[in-house]
Amino acid sequence: MKEKMDGQNQYNRISKAVLHAAIVLYGFSMVFLFYKQAGWTGGAVYESDLPVHIRMIVEDGWYYSLTALVYQVLYLIPFALPGGVPFGNLAIAIFLALCGTFSVYLTGLLLRDMQEAVQGDIHRALENDTEESGEYFSGWKQGDKTKKAVKRYRGRTLTAWHLLGGLVLNLVMPCYIRGIADGRYIGMESASIWHNSTYIVMKLMGLLCVLCYGRLAKKYRQGLSGKEWLCFTLLLSVCTAVKPSFLIVAAPVMAVFLLVDLFQQTPFRRVFAFGSTVFLPLLVVLFQNMVLFGAETGNGWEIRPGYALSLHSGYPLIAAILSIFFPLMSLPFFWKECHRDRWFLGSWLMAAFGFLEVFLFAETGGRASDGNFMWGYSFAIVMIFAISFVKWVESSRKVKETLQGGMGRESYFRISVFLVSGLVLCWHLYCGIYFYVHLLQGVSYWMWD
Repeated sequence: MKEKMDGQNQYNRISKAVLHAAIVLYGFSMVFLFYKQAGWTGGAVYESDLPVHIRMIVEDGWYYSLTALVYQVLYLIPFALPGGVPFGNLAIAIFLALCGTFSVYLTGLLLRDMQEAVQGDIHRALENDTEESGEYFSGWKQGDKTKKAVKRYRGRTLTAWHLLGGLVLNLVMPCYIRGIADGRYIGMESASIWHNSTYIVMKLMGLLCVLCYGRLAKKYRQGLSGKEWLCFTLLLSVCTAVKPSFLIVAAPVMAVFLLVDLFQQTPFRRVFAFGSTVFLPLLVVLFQNMVLFGAETGNGWEIRPGYALSLHSGYPLIAAILSIFFPLMSLPFFWKECHRDRWFLGSWLMAAFGFLEVFLFAETGGRASDGNFMWGYSFAIVMIFAISFVKWVESSRKVKETLQGGMGRESYFRISVFLVSGLVLCWHLYCGIYFYVHLLQGVSYWMWD
């Protein structure tokens, strides 16, 4: 028995080492990609919004996003690369690659927090007393749950499944069918985006905000400390200062849950204290609104249902379905869990608010065709993919139990759904890897084919 566990622990350590190496390699590839994009001057080779964002602050002094201050500081480094290329280009590429790499690890943490909710919060059984015991969804044994075991479980680093899931979910792209949209990204909705630097940083900060919210939501009824309130307020404010899109889809979900808690007899002062963390970020949004849509800019926004979705797709409904095909497949089978799993309900509410925003609103002026109301929905797609991945992996354990218990009509159906969902997830992943590899080769993110 001891030899078997030693072998399992060795396998777990090797798996995690390989995945860490893959994530680091992914990070280095992003340095290369963003460096190439920073030097883009026109055409379809390494096309990106990044040089525009750099020029906005370095040349025009336009402070819209907090990332502009980062770029300005990095461009002050008095050093030039061969060929007269500013060292700031490489420094910005490294900064963005670090944001993308840490997003993988934060997604893994998100999966772990979601896993705990799916499996029933804290008290879970551990298979044995070793450090690497109880790998992600590996079939928990029922028995005594000691405080020591639970404490050790909560303090563990990310498991191989968390790392793999974090990497996969940062690569998945819409399931692509030629002719549905103008490209593999344009005309569809994706959470994996490499051409827009403010989204890359916002995604990192948004994940931090979600993780922080998940922890505070469990304890705010007993009262938040001043330090906790301030930390969450600052996190939301920084994330909003980078790009307001996250707050616009997250704040309504937070308001819904706070209202539910208020009706369930949570003291009003507790609800108000937690909800007040969005006041400062909302002031940031008002400032950004003046910068983006002030009278002198010539830009504005209007309610124009369906316009943004139909800009680059003749089949916007089909494109929307293919963009989140995997989460949509899992939705009917776990719908009944909405009332007890706030990660599940909150993720889908965020997606609903995000999609409604994209559907209803459109910009006017020079930015009318940019689809900038899409960014919040893009982050929401991260959330529904994450919770769907957790549910899908959890269902693998049920499939295993079904196979051990004998086959019936329901068993065949459950196994079929699990396998088909897995194939759809692989389709998303294939499209993402195909897209990313071609970006590295210099193909435009429009990627017409």
